[in-house]
Amino acid sequence: MSGTVSGQARCRLNPQRRILGCLSFAVLVANPAMGASFNLAVNLSDSLRPVTQCAGGSLYGITETLPSDIAGMVAPLNAYAYRQPGMVGSGHQQPSGDGIAVAKRIASTRSKVQFDLADVLPGWPYTWVSTSNYESLVTTVINNKLASGVSNYAGYEIWNEPDGTWKTANGDFNTTCWKPLFTLIRSLDPTAKIIGPSYSYYNNSSMSSFLTYAKANNCLPDLVSWHQWGSDGFAGAVQSYRTLETSLGISPHQLSINEYSSNTHTYEGCPGVSVPFIAKFERNNVESAMISWWFTAYPGRLGSLLTSGNAKGGGWYMYKWYGDMTGYMANTTPPNDASDGVDAFASVDKSKQNASIVLGGNSVGTVNVAVNGVPAWMGSSVNVLLEYVTWTDKDTPVTGTTTVSTTKYAVTNGSFTVPVNVTSQLYAYHLEVTPASTSVFDGRSTATNFGAYRIHDLRGRDLGVVGIEAGQSLEAAVGHSVSRPGIYIATPTSAEGIARKVVVSNP
Repeated sequence: MSGTVSGQARCRLNPQRRILGCLSFAVLVANPAMGASFNLAVNLSDSLRPVTQCAGGSLYGITETLPSDIAGMVAPLNAYAYRQPGMVGSGHQQPSGDGIAVAKRIASTRSKVQFDLADVLPGWPYTWVSTSNYESLVTTVINNKLASGVSNYAGYEIWNEPDGTWKTANGDFNTTCWKPLFTLIRSLDPTAKIIGPSYSYYNNSSMSSFLTYAKANNCLPDLVSWHQWGSDGFAGAVQSYRTLETSLGISPHQLSINEYSSNTHTYEGCPGVSVPFIAKFERNNVESAMISWWFTAYPGRLGSLLTSGNAKGGGWYMYKWYGDMTGYMANTTPPNDASDGVDAFASVDKSKQNASIVLGGNSVGTVNVAVNGVPAWMGSSVNVLLEYVTWTDKDTPVTGTTTVSTTKYAVTNGSFTVPVNVTSQLYAYHLEVTPASTSVFDGRSTATNFGAYRIHDLRGRDLGVVGIEAGQSLEAAVGHSVSRPGIYIATPTSAEGIARKVVVSNP
């Protein structure tokens, strides 16, 4: 969604699709399969690609002032990209969140900015004047971007939701807007990525018409984009799109799902609802994906990961688990990829001696997580920290995650299984896997500790779990993990040992 009008008004762009989608998801959330058993597989040796946190961004998630704490609230998420307006203020669609200003605010992080160019115009749907008027405004955005002094940009989105926002009176979309703006951007900023068509939802007929024109007129986007409401339809949409590419003789393009959330948008940023999205985006090699912006009091909330008071909500902690992932993303297999039921995404990092698995979805009951392909360096037994994060609604703060257990599992033929009791489809669950055959020094004696400490800085920010290699000091392990000098508190994830202060002077 773009626009300052309510999400209810947006439903009128396609009433049948929106209403049916909202009703079906509402029923599923109200009546998940209670007390059932589900089988979920994770293959730690099946690498999908390097970790990029492709799905951690959001639409209007950052403004010139919010979140106020970039280091504490934005940087830990390591989101690949945020989608921001090209211009803001009087005469433009959004009052705040200017893309260039935001790029400068987050220049110290790993994140980039994707420009929503249609926001340079006023009104909703956008008030179109002429091609030359739009070209003039976009030229200003590009020139300002090139002169900004920062380089953390992800590309230009030529238009937003043309299937609903482009008026017939404007003329033909492809010849009046897409082709002229594509040519302009290529001439002014030739190496930048061009993104489109950014349909409000995937429609094979519309996509076919667009790609046919774009191929014939040499203006295919670098990233093909659409918006996804509900995770259950994504696998089918990607399959349809890839079949379409083949039939048109177009090489495979990267995808940008630059708005996503539940069909009703009530659960935007909800941990349990978000997990299947991220899992499917990772398995389908999506380049970037941004949480939508619906039914919220103001932007700058990281896609409803923060409350109306800009405090951390449950979703923030789940996306922090995602942000902590390093190494490579491992393949996961849910019970049903064409549903919004239980799913998972996972990472493996040999250098940090850990694997991380996050699961959730519209399923309640026992999820049997079959972990296969356990790397040889993990040894014959592993320790698994199980924790979860709660969620009530977008505006209820959550103070942190809850640890359920730290359990040692024998690895047999490269596999072990962890039963996870999922008590709410709104919650997300996290498994941190580390080798069991490690030892640490807790300040008094050397003791087995399942090789895992949870690290916090002095502001109370959770920096994740570190595993300790045999013979390695806790200070060295923490320093390698946090990568910056400071004072940290290391708390054993098991009952052994004591919490202690760790001074990192030279990570």
